[in-house]
Amino acid sequence: MKKFFFAIFSISFGWLALVAPALALDFTPPPFKDSSYEARYVSQSIADPISIVAGETKEITVRFKNIGKANWPTIGNYASIYTFEPSYRASVFADKSWLSANQPAKVAAATASGKTGEFTFTLKAPATPGNYKEQFYLAAENRTWIKGGYFYLKIKVTAPQTKTDATAMDSSDSSDFSGNSALGEDTQDATDFKSHLLALSARSLAVGEGGQILSFKVVYVNDGLGDWHNFSWQEAGSFYAGTNSFSGRVSIADSIWQSAKVIIARDQITRPGEHLPLDFTFRAPATAGDYVARFKISADSHTLDGGILEVPIKVLSDAPVGYEAPTFPSERVLLSEPNIRVGLYKDSAPVHFVSPFIYQIFDGPNYFNDLGENNVAILSYNKGKYHFEGGGFSFDSVNPLRLVPVNPASAYFELVNYTRSVSYKGKINFNAYRGILEYVYSPKSDLPYVINELPLDQYIAGIAETGNEGALEYIKAILVAARSYAYFHLNANEESLFDVYATTVDQLYLGYNSEINMPRVAQAAAVTMGEMITYNAAPVVTPYFAHSNGKTKTWKQVWGGQDKPWLQSVECIYDKGKNQYGHGVGMSAADASARASKDNWTYDQILGHYYTGTMVEKIY
Repeated sequence: MKKFFFAIFSISFGWLALVAPALALDFTPPPFKDSSYEARYVSQSIADPISIVAGETKEITVRFKNIGKANWPTIGNYASIYTFEPSYRASVFADKSWLSANQPAKVAAATASGKTGEFTFTLKAPATPGNYKEQFYLAAENRTWIKGGYFYLKIKVTAPQTKTDATAMDSSDSSDFSGNSALGEDTQDATDFKSHLLALSARSLAVGEGGQILSFKVVYVNDGLGDWHNFSWQEAGSFYAGTNSFSGRVSIADSIWQSAKVIIARDQITRPGEHLPLDFTFRAPATAGDYVARFKISADSHTLDGGILEVPIKVLSDAPVGYEAPTFPSERVLLSEPNIRVGLYKDSAPVHFVSPFIYQIFDGPNYFNDLGENNVAILSYNKGKYHFEGGGFSFDSVNPLRLVPVNPASAYFELVNYTRSVSYKGKINFNAYRGILEYVYSPKSDLPYVINELPLDQYIAGIAETGNEGALEYIKAILVAARSYAYFHLNANEESLFDVYATTVDQLYLGYNSEINMPRVAQAAAVTMGEMITYNAAPVVTPYFAHSNGKTKTWKQVWGGQDKPWLQSVECIYDKGKNQYGHGVGMSAADASARASKDNWTYDQILGHYYTGTMVEKIY
């Protein structure tokens, strides 16, 4: 929802006062016949976009402060909402409870000057799915439109879920490890972790210079069925508004925060229906530009439904010369990106290698020569000896052979005589890979192995644990979990020649041709580069699977041993009525996909739900 002001304006709720430049109107205001009527938008009970299944309904409450001299009665010249642009049009979201098809509701109670009035009404979604924008204006019945009473709702209408609803995940886990059928100890139900934003200092901010300390206040309401025993209010990935998603993250931390991310965290009982007011400060980004400050609230280690807040900020000029942003002793020092070794396949047949890039030939640790562009090399093994043939070179060695790109950022190679297809991806041969090729004999298998060694994020861009068409926030969630899983397995077994298999024994890795075939997956890998799931600041293993039967399982229930506190049973509302497919531990891909596409959850919100008490942090 957006609120327009008509001149240089001052945002002031007693909590914050800022002066910002005028905003251009994108419509012609209605005639204001009585200047004693004026309103200022305060909040709405459900954040935009409001998601409703076609044919179903959802109740919303919009709050405006009466800043005029006239009171808003409930009879006579009562204050109410009318459709706008054009005025008095019949809304496709009109419900039978509306006063008319163009008048959703009147003010719930008489509202004196200086007080806040509530307008509650029901939206009934039309049959056609899509993204809608419904515009409204407050009016005093038979008297005047109310100045400042404009607002709109962004509404996403989704198609009803069918019994054969397919998950966007093509193959997260081909093995069905059903584990223990018992659900174990009951965990607190997900309905305990719902909230809505009752009020906030401002919907958007404009500040004179970077680095300025901003005081802010929000009020959340516990909409769940159970008590919250503790809460945490955190920064959640503020970003420069000119970039895609979170690739341009910025710091807004203030020196009084508990850490670089945690603003306020404490033990405090908040009962159902009670308000939780939060007063805090943050800093404007140091450089002039348009930004979005992003926050989230969690209770009892669960990110709350309705608990993500984004506040647009315009910084008019850079911070003063010499300005230093706050630092925190506990801030993570970023690591260098590690390489991962992927076991592609084993075979007694020679390997035929070609690349449009120059590759260096290594005989074990020893550099031999360069293999030119588009020269085919043949690698083979027989009775303890490796043989290399190609590019005008021929030699034997007792050492494993390695082909290393001169330009690792863009190079890739093709295994000409290797065929790898996936039935549901058509006729594509996934036989091209980035990075290094290593050819090494495995005594355990009594066969030579073809190993692909490459930077971890190039590997993540080439995995195919989800399709290309899913909601981007869901794809990002899968990739952050996949990166965490892969990182956990680096050098986990000293006796192994590689870290992970290229199959769903670990994660389905299809390499360079998968990047070309699924560009949105590669995009999601780029914008989350280096991000992993941490528990107590340490990256942790993060299994995921196709779908549950309505609840996930704990690590101990399925695999025994010591339980892992971040892998607890949680509710999967979109899996109810299904049979479990996969091991059942961690993130349900089907439920996560639905939460992203239907409920507009962000990727960190998704991950925080399935991996209890965790954070998404940049590790490298």
